[in-house]
Amino acid sequence: MRITEMVVSTADKKLEPQILPRVTADINTELKVLNVYRDAKKQTWLGFGSALTEAAAYCYAQLPEDKKKEVLRLFYSKEGLGYELGRMHIGSCDFATQEYAYTEPGDREMKTFDLGQDRKYVLPMVKDIVAAAPELFLFASPWSPPPWMKSNGSTRAGGELLDEWKTPWAEYVARYLESYAAEGVQIPAMTVQNEPWAAQTWESCRYTAEGEAELIRDHLGPVLDAHGIPMKFIIWDHNKERVYERARDTLRDPAVRERVWGIGFHWYSGDHFDALGLTHEAFPDKVLIETEYCLGMSRGAKDGTMQYAREILGDMNNGMQAAVDWNLLLDQTGGPYHYRYTGCAAPVHVNTDTKELTLQPSYYGLAHFSKYIPKGSVRLATSSYDRDLTITAFERPDGKIAVVAINEAQEEKAAFLRMSDHSAPLTLAPRSVATIVIEE
Repeated sequence: MRITEMVVSTADKKLEPQILPRVTADINTELKVLNVYRDAKKQTWLGFGSALTEAAAYCYAQLPEDKKKEVLRLFYSKEGLGYELGRMHIGSCDFATQEYAYTEPGDREMKTFDLGQDRKYVLPMVKDIVAAAPELFLFASPWSPPPWMKSNGSTRAGGELLDEWKTPWAEYVARYLESYAAEGVQIPAMTVQNEPWAAQTWESCRYTAEGEAELIRDHLGPVLDAHGIPMKFIIWDHNKERVYERARDTLRDPAVRERVWGIGFHWYSGDHFDALGLTHEAFPDKVLIETEYCLGMSRGAKDGTMQYAREILGDMNNGMQAAVDWNLLLDQTGGPYHYRYTGCAAPVHVNTDTKELTLQPSYYGLAHFSKYIPKGSVRLATSSYDRDLTITAFERPDGKIAVVAINEAQEEKAAFLRMSDHSAPLTLAPRSVATIVIEE
């Protein structure tokens, strides 16, 4: 075993190269061990990404061409984050410049359907991204059907999709997918609903587990079949504390389980790593994908590196196969947004006045994983001697092993990284993230 690269990030240093530890035959190493088990293989990794919201697209549109190219490099090149996934929103969401729909009110036959507002900012940015990353895997999520389809007559504050509008809503989704395909943008997957448990101040719609199952089985599935649109359905798309029960209840019907490809989750209610692991054990045939996570402006600027790294590592070690951050870009206020009180942090912020790009701490938390763990990598089992030291490891398609270790303690930690009868001493700085690349 040979260590070929090691980078570390702390509060004030990002992706800083380290002197490579000396590897020796593992003879007497017994204490302070971080194990990587090369022969114990787990899930296959599908990739990282961000949401391609109208807010992100608006920020992108404010940039001159050279800065747009820099955004594409930062996110989609091998030198950048190497993103392989993207999330779209069907209709408006809270991080759009305004509320909008694709048809005139009451249009049950979709005669007036047009991408409309999406053509202004979202479609041009997505086309640039797809040109830069042709293998990008996109999935779409609705925040709310149009108000005339809902029980409360509003896109906001939850409400439910009315029975008489369920099939027209499925037609609406089909037209959305066909319209993007006609523009050269293929969207092979979708979540049934963003955060179906929540009644938000912004666009939202509530579904029970049975309601999600019914919509897939009796409306979305048949309508998309009739349009010749194969679809990978993702259920839940909400916080982890209910991920197991929602998956269990939505997938009770074998006809629904057969159609569902993935189980989506968010991080806003806390770690719940064990709940994710339980879901993976119960439904090993379903992809676990973190469909959204982000920090607020103040917290994101303070400890985004550690928060993102801790979340990603914990989810990876409990079966996650893909992670999609919230907004790709935001402006200096954490927006634009509507129907909400504050903005959020993104990996990169655009100053719409000066046109400058600022990389946030979360960018580096992501980079420790996405730059070193590409699609097709396979997770290896690991173990740690200390609850403050967490570790994950992936065997990459090139045969190298990428190890990410996090020291959450306020003091320096010493350890031995051990794999295949070899070990190497590590010294991990306080509150740090380290990525180590190994080849044999």
